[in-house]
Parts: sequence; structure tokens; C-alpha cells
Amino acid sequence: MEGDRRAREDPRGGPTRLIEGPEPGPVRDAATPEVGRKRGSRPWRDVLARARGPWRVAVVEGSMLPAIAPGDWLLVDPTVRRWPQRGSVVVFEPPDSAGLSIKRVAAGPNDVIQFGGGYLRLGHDEAWLLSDADGAAAAAAGFGAPRDSRQFGPVPLELLIGRAWFRYAPLRRIGRIGRARGIAATSDK
Repeated sequence: MEGDRRAREDPRGGPTRLIEGPEPGPVRDAATPEVGRKRGSRPWRDVLARARGPWRVAVVEGSMLPAIAPGDWLLVDPTVRRWPQRGSVVVFEPPDSAGLSIKRVAAGPNDVIQFGGGYLRLGHDEAWLLSDADGAAAAAAGFGAPRDSRQFGPVPLELLIGRAWFRYAPLRRIGRIGRARGIAATSDK
């Protein structure tokens, strides 16, 4: 049964934990793909792991409050090969740290966003990902200020892990994760 675990899941049996900052060194075993792989290259094992079905992840940060809270367990579709529609929730590898993060797609490929007193056109494979929670809401929940594309910039498609689509725990919050309407891709930098 251990060999049947999906890639990126904790080999001890728990779901993957989403974090905001750098995490201690990754736990490695034969079922876990290399974290330090060259960007853009996908070993055949990684492709097969993506095709086996949804991944389970547990949220441990408050950057997506109130839509997704710490303690929520999500199912992620790892078979997506392009950025989902604006307003969708995605799991990705942050460009400036190790681990996984969860954010909402605010702008997709070739969109123009307001940034740093001007405008920025995203590349054909980039997306602008934002947190739902503002700094005050995250601080009230006991977390630091959320980190998103306003700090690390556009996220390339090669860092996309999948689209979060269903919350299966806790029972009082079970259900589909819908898209948010009217997402504004502006920055206050």
C-alpha cells in the first residue's frame, strides 16, 4: 500500500501540508519526486503520479480566509495542464521558497495587471495569484501577512501543481470550492 501513495503526500500517511514560508528539508522516499528538479522537466514518474487521481492536502495557513481555513482538507486535481479560469483556487510551488502554497487566480496568461505604478502584461504561461485574506484578517487569525504575487511576481505554469476543487473535512465545511467572481488583479506596490 505504501507504493500506492500519491506523489507529494507525506509518506507517513498524512496529507500534504500547505505552508507559506520555507519548510525544513523534505522527507524523501522512492514515491516522492525530487523537489530540486530542473524547472520545465517532468520525469515520467511525475507524469504518472499526476494521472492517478486527486491529491489530498491539509491547509495549515490562514492566507485564504474565510474561503479556505486552517484545518481544511482539500482534494486537488493534479491533471490540469494550463492555468484555470480567473477566480479558481490553485496549489503551486512558490517561486521563491520550497513547499506548496494555495492562492486564487486573479489574472491569467496574456492579461494586463496594474503593478508598481504601471502595468504588467503576463506571459503566455504566467498567472497572477492572490490571497483572499488581507493582512489584518490573517493577523487576527494568528498568522503573518499573506504572501502572493504582489511579493514574488507572476507564477509560471511549470510551478502549478493543480486546482483545488473540493473540501472533504471538517464535516461542517464539506463541499465544492467555487470560483470567486469579480477578482481584481491590482497591486498596491
